[in-house]
This record gives sequence, C-alpha cells and structure tokens, in this order.
Amino acid sequence: MPMPKQEQSPHTISQRIRMLKKIPPELLPLGLVIGAALGMAAYSMGRKFYVDKQLRLTRSSRDGGH
Repeated sequence: MPMPKQEQSPHTISQRIRMLKKIPPELLPLGLVIGAALGMAAYSMGRKFYVDKQLRLTRSSRDGGH
C-alpha cells in the first residue's frame, strides 16, 4: 500500500515560503524577540570565553599542586 504524501514536508523553496505564510502574524514579534535574545546570549557567551583569562575551560592537572 503506497504511503500518502505528507503536506508537512515541502521540497522546494517556494513551498517552504508558502509554509511560512501560514504562521500567524501575532507570532512574528515573539519570534524576533526570541531570535534576538538567543543571538545576544551566544555573543555574550562567546565573548566571555574569549576575553576572560581567569575562566578555566579545561581541567587542571591532578598532580597535587595548585
């Protein structure tokens, strides 16, 4: 028995754009705010790892010394 085609698996770019148009407009500001927050969090975390020289990113050796 053949499997029915699923409408949730678009294959072309135009079909994907049509799927995006089905998103309610009330959710677009929420998506923008969440996207901006995730971007700022990634930037902040990356900057902290790169700039902070006292932050340990690897384990220290267990030879008894400090």
